[in-house]
Amino acid sequence: MNQICELLFLAALFGAAAADWKKRVIPDRYPAALFLLGGIAMMMDIWHRLNLLEALAGMAAASLPLFLTALLVRGSFGGGDIKLMAAAGFCVGVRQGFLGLFWGLLGAAAWGTVLLAAKKRKKKEAIPLGPFLALGLAAAELCLYI
Repeated sequence: MNQICELLFLAALFGAAAADWKKRVIPDRYPAALFLLGGIAMMMDIWHRLNLLEALAGMAAASLPLFLTALLVRGSFGGGDIKLMAAAGFCVGVRQGFLGLFWGLLGAAAWGTVLLAAKKRKKKEAIPLGPFLALGLAAAELCLYI
């Protein structure tokens, strides 16, 4: 059952990533699916990972930095990115959520730098963050098994 939860988690992440890459919007169904998955797994003790307090702390750790930055810097992060990280943090907890956020932002920064160097985008032009957050979270999850 643990592997099924992992696959559903990754499917929701990569669904959100594909939507963000294609349309620059993360539909609410993906964060909702993650919250639902985390809640069901927690109630049924399937994932054997978190209790409610740890899940809520993970939600805050993964999304609060994006939320505060979005409040302070106009246009920095979209609401879909913040909701996706809150839902993912709810599923994976503080350590994995924050690690996924870090790696996702690092990947997005590297991609943006490559595009700037190749003159494929302007400095103020936004890139979709969802795919990088999904990859960062997937990498953080992979670390649990290594």
